[in-house]
Amino acid sequence: MGRGGRRKRSTVIIIVLLLVLVVAGAVGAKMYADSSATEQVDERVTELEEMFAGATQEDFLAFNSGRSVPGSVAQQSADAEDFVSVDARAGRAVVRFQPKGWWAGFTERCIVVLVSDAGAEFLTPKTACVRVDPDAF
Repeated sequence: MGRGGRRKRSTVIIIVLLLVLVVAGAVGAKMYADSSATEQVDERVTELEEMFAGATQEDFLAFNSGRSVPGSVAQQSADAEDFVSVDARAGRAVVRFQPKGWWAGFTERCIVVLVSDAGAEFLTPKTACVRVDPDAF
């Protein structure tokens, strides 16, 4: 094999190795972002558990008037920077929060709080809040 053949083969090997490194780096970044997102979302859920302690769906049925009550769960929810929306009906309220972090470009997260007479239940789907359908609950 001549010098030109070795050079072409060396170039192909270098290109393949670079592609493998790029793919491995992207997979590693995605895994790190997912881990960081899970950790930060779990911390936020802990904060929200304190906020929603004792809350019922009635706290959200008249959400706009509830927001005017200082210290109410409706006011605290609406004032949270990651608050997205409330969908309240008789029997249940669905409150959505979209956590923010450096990882948001790699992975999407939403915190959904289902509030009923039984208390608050916290769900953390791996999707953006705009894709979470409140009618599904």
